[in-house]
Amino acid sequence: MRVTRRSARTAAVATGAVAVLLLPAAGAFAADGPGQAPGADATGSSSVFWRNVDLPGGGLAKVYQDGPGRFSAEIYTGGSLVDTLVSTDGQPARGQFGALRVVLRPDGTVSSWQETAPAPQPKPKPDPKPAPKPKPAPRQADARVTLPDGNTARFYKSASWPRVEISRPNGHAVASLDLKHPAAAHHGWTYRLVDTGKHRYELAAVDTPKQGARSSVYDFWGRLIDTYTARKAS
Repeated sequence: MRVTRRSARTAAVATGAVAVLLLPAAGAFAADGPGQAPGADATGSSSVFWRNVDLPGGGLAKVYQDGPGRFSAEIYTGGSLVDTLVSTDGQPARGQFGALRVVLRPDGTVSSWQETAPAPQPKPKPDPKPAPKPKPAPRQADARVTLPDGNTARFYKSASWPRVEISRPNGHAVASLDLKHPAAAHHGWTYRLVDTGKHRYELAAVDTPKQGARSSVYDFWGRLIDTYTARKAS
């Protein structure tokens, strides 16, 4: 049942002596007025309460029909009237009240929602780079000896691949001897890796005949095991 938004006003009609004699009947007819339609007041206003619509966050919209194709909505938030939306000429009315959004449509229906701040997008995590594998520490020489020419020989033992590295006092490489490259020469000296059998190897450092033809032989523990000087031809 629709209830008038504005209270009906009482109209009294006084018509001389007849009205005085028929006061009870006249009062009854004056309550609605002669020919007055239900839902309208004596001034002809047709604004009637239509419905209540709950809004997000505890708000309320009171919707009234103000006439054909005309609706209005009182918007309440926190128990207080904050605005009135009016839909006319077939156009919706919109309101924004903080995060609350309200739309009153031409047919009196109401839609509402609360806008929220967009959630922050997580930043993409960079792909963790694999930790570089530590380089293996260079193998330490099994023995080290200073040769007669002042260079240094480093011995690396192996049953299948023995190796001798020869370098100058400042660290610059001079030669690398192994089973595929068993000999090398430097400034008149010849270095030779000798296989004596049964996986035993020796290093011979031989000077030129012009410089005395001295020879020194070392085992792979860096020990001097033999020296000799070539005989000069008579």
